[in-house]
Amino acid sequence: MHPHRPIVLTGAVFGVLALFLPFVRLPVMGAIDGLTGDGWPALVIAAPVVAKAAVGDWSRGNSPVIGIVLTLVGCLATVFAAVKLTDAITAVRGLVGGGRGPGAPLLVGAMALVAAGAALSIWRP
Repeated sequence: MHPHRPIVLTGAVFGVLALFLPFVRLPVMGAIDGLTGDGWPALVIAAPVVAKAAVGDWSRGNSPVIGIVLTLVGCLATVFAAVKLTDAITAVRGLVGGGRGPGAPLLVGAMALVAAGAALSIWRP
């Protein structure tokens, strides 16, 4: 098995998990998770990378052109997740009783893992 596949799939699993964890905790509204806080498009953006890692010949990586395109898509998903983390930080800044949850940082890390796996798919052992 090519090493990029478990890396990408692990990132996808952690990305799905991050959507169900709280992104922020607000004093009046309570916890807002990634589905309510619109973090789910990061996984939609990363879906082609995950789909390519899940199907195909498991012993080989991707061609350089496909690997570069998938790496850029993974980086775009990471940037979107970072924007959602920035939104979460901004939403609770200065609020008494508000705080960040683990969901947004986990989503950023998961999408970075997907992007790293996509970059690793170019490597031919």
